[in-house]
Amino acid sequence: MTLSNSADFLLEGLTVSSTEPGLAVISVASALDIPAIVPFRAAVDRCAEIGKVFVVVNLETVNFIDSPFVGTLMGCRKMLQQRGGDLAICAASQFLQDRLSIMGLDRIFHFYTSPQTAISDFHFLGSKEHFSLTLPLQRNCVTLLRRLICSILTKKNFKPKFIMHAETIIDELANNAVDYSSPDSRDFTTSVSISRKKIVIIVKNFHSKLEKSAMDALFNKYQNPKIDAESTRGRGIPLIKMLSNSVNLDISKTEVIVQVTKIVEV
Repeated sequence: MTLSNSADFLLEGLTVSSTEPGLAVISVASALDIPAIVPFRAAVDRCAEIGKVFVVVNLETVNFIDSPFVGTLMGCRKMLQQRGGDLAICAASQFLQDRLSIMGLDRIFHFYTSPQTAISDFHFLGSKEHFSLTLPLQRNCVTLLRRLICSILTKKNFKPKFIMHAETIIDELANNAVDYSSPDSRDFTTSVSISRKKIVIIVKNFHSKLEKSAMDALFNKYQNPKIDAESTRGRGIPLIKMLSNSVNLDISKTEVIVQVTKIVEV
């Protein structure tokens, strides 16, 4: 795909190309100043219209970006994210990276070294990863699980706020599993599904056969944990509900399953 021949809305030296479905690379040769805003936005809109919602902006030959254009980059990225895609910038010189960082763009965009590195990351954004673990009912396993999920989300370039919320959720879920499992249980299971749009965490712990009254009491412990001066941790399900988009709690005679969905904010 080459849109650079459409002079009505593309600057000279602005080339849009694609090597695979859903993806476009915009290579820019001129300064990104105020006159460049309209044609650049039109190029991104055109990409979105034809289904190329993952856009890489190659700044290898660019030596200047005006402040108003930064707002255009952010607006284009939000539009693409709302369509399930994203926008990345790559190959910027160190001088340009420093200028963008002064404007705060380093807190919004990851500076990729080349189009290829950005494209590799985009391959994850369009996919879903899933893993399951069976862990002993021990406090140190809760810590290890929390650190593992934090490490994975960090490497996938999720925002710090999202990672912090996910850490808190898994900490509460896993601690509940340790606290409220049957004394004769040895382990609990955790499954995590990670995609560009959301993370789904399921924690399951086990019991010997529970009577109805015991199930009700256990449900109440999850919903209304005891909090006093001797409490050593958080607020259980109420806290998880505050940080997530949905919480499903299922208590049967032999197991407790909690499923939490946390959606990535655009």
